[in-house]
Amino acid sequence: MSKPLHTSTTPNLSDAPRPRIAAPLIDGWRTIADALPAAVTTREEMLVYRATAVERSTTLEAIRQAHNLVTEDLSPDVTVFRSPGVESRLRVVFFHGGGLIAGSRLDGADVLARHAAALQLEVWSAEYPLVPETPHDRIVEHLVGVVEQAAVDGLPVVIAGQSAGGGLAASVALECRDRGIPFAGSLLICPMLDRRDTVSAAQFAEDPSWSRASNESCWGAALSGSASTPPGERTDLHGLPPTFLDVGSAEIFRDSVTGFAGALWAAGNQAELHVWSGAFHASDCVVEDAVVSEEAHRAHERWLRRLIDDAL
Repeated sequence: MSKPLHTSTTPNLSDAPRPRIAAPLIDGWRTIADALPAAVTTREEMLVYRATAVERSTTLEAIRQAHNLVTEDLSPDVTVFRSPGVESRLRVVFFHGGGLIAGSRLDGADVLARHAAALQLEVWSAEYPLVPETPHDRIVEHLVGVVEQAAVDGLPVVIAGQSAGGGLAASVALECRDRGIPFAGSLLICPMLDRRDTVSAAQFAEDPSWSRASNESCWGAALSGSASTPPGERTDLHGLPPTFLDVGSAEIFRDSVTGFAGALWAAGNQAELHVWSGAFHASDCVVEDAVVSEEAHRAHERWLRRLIDDAL
């Protein structure tokens, strides 16, 4: 039997000391607590979480109007966002979040599409088959194909993703490196990188924005029948182009992301890391007008600008 859905606005977090959530983000954090299950541990709960994500998702028209964009569907799985009348200088292939169990190509796409005009970006937002129906290695293989298609005409490509999509972007980047598929960099936004039981995973074990139980269960389902290893648990990180990583100080992924940045540096790669004080998981998409959210969006834009200008 599945556990009941979480409904409280004040989750019963452990008594372990932990960094606080910034005051301007608290209401958004409580909204997440009301809307989403506290823990996703069974197949039934995964499907409930997926249905809830569909209800909370945006629309293509909303993204177009918010950022004055035109769109094109390259396939049933890939939508391209660009600024009208602007010649593209960089193609960003973006993978959505959703814990590997939910989400669509519209979720989080505006995190990068908002910069299309200023940076002359072409954003390819890609859907992928989900867990538990599809194992991790088959999801990665599907997305490698999207990047390979994006790289065909020689326009520089950045592999990007948010949350689960950020972890997939890291896995896809390693596969592209191994197969000689060219790409210019990786942009990993609060990425879901591994299953390790870190200090931050204990501090925020029951956090409604993504809990330790949900992380363990969804990785378990993703890796069942899969030959792949989560990117944060891999040691073969050499030979990658520049990588951007960011994460909140008040979320379970904090220590995995900072550890991955250190491993990238240890392997001789260029990497830039931002830890946003007081931010919970993906809070920049929940409370977009908070100063810390605006700073995060600005950091994405500036890193991409420096990448385009070969200033990394």
